[in-house]
Amino acid sequence: MPELKSLKEILKEEMRSKNMTVAKIAEATGIAPMYVQALVDSNLDQLPAAPYVRGYLEKIAEVLGIDFTVLWRYYAKETDMKRSGDRDELPGNRFAARPIRKALTLWILAGVIVLIILVPVITNFFGKPTLDIIQPSQNTTIVASSEYTIQGKLENPNDRVFINGTELPVTADGHFQTQQVLDPGANSFAITAKRFLGGTSQMDRTIFFNATSSATVPDTQPHATSSSHGATQSPATSSVTSSSTPSH
Repeated sequence: MPELKSLKEILKEEMRSKNMTVAKIAEATGIAPMYVQALVDSNLDQLPAAPYVRGYLEKIAEVLGIDFTVLWRYYAKETDMKRSGDRDELPGNRFAARPIRKALTLWILAGVIVLIILVPVITNFFGKPTLDIIQPSQNTTIVASSEYTIQGKLENPNDRVFINGTELPVTADGHFQTQQVLDPGANSFAITAKRFLGGTSQMDRTIFFNATSSATVPDTQPHATSSSHGATQSPATSSVTSSSTPSH
């Protein structure tokens, strides 16, 4: 190849020898035709920054089968080499996904951990307690003894339980019990569970003290549990038939 004096001369000579046109080079390299034409015509002021032009010349040199360094040397002579920055680096792709900052990731992870820890704690303070009466299991009970033990269990041992307004001690597993002295006839007990800053659950029991009775009368309703998922069941009406001892 004879010694040529400009980038334009080199490109046009090589394009003639390879039977290449601006359109063919643009198609083969993926470079916009307007930039290929600007290089061929030496309209260097119409080209982007030098890093882009360097990439263009590398592709064109490959298609034309010539030494890239020759094209780059002539380009450097004919232009002040537009720069995109002090270090002549390609600008970042504003459409590319940006990596999440490590600090932000750590904060998010810490927030999730704190939330997991706080959920059980918040549940202990808010919501409605679940109350289970073990004895008497029925709403209405008849007993022959003047003393009766009421037993139950709280799902959350941190809740408080009251019988007719008097607070009862609760064990670590949520159980409670109390011995009650019965008056003759009907004895009503309101068993209430309360949660700190939360709701209240209540179940009612009626115990009939009949010294002449030898058995309890079952209620028509099954063993009940009062919780935040439903209302407290009301006592069912039971018919009690007492036998009397004939007088002599």
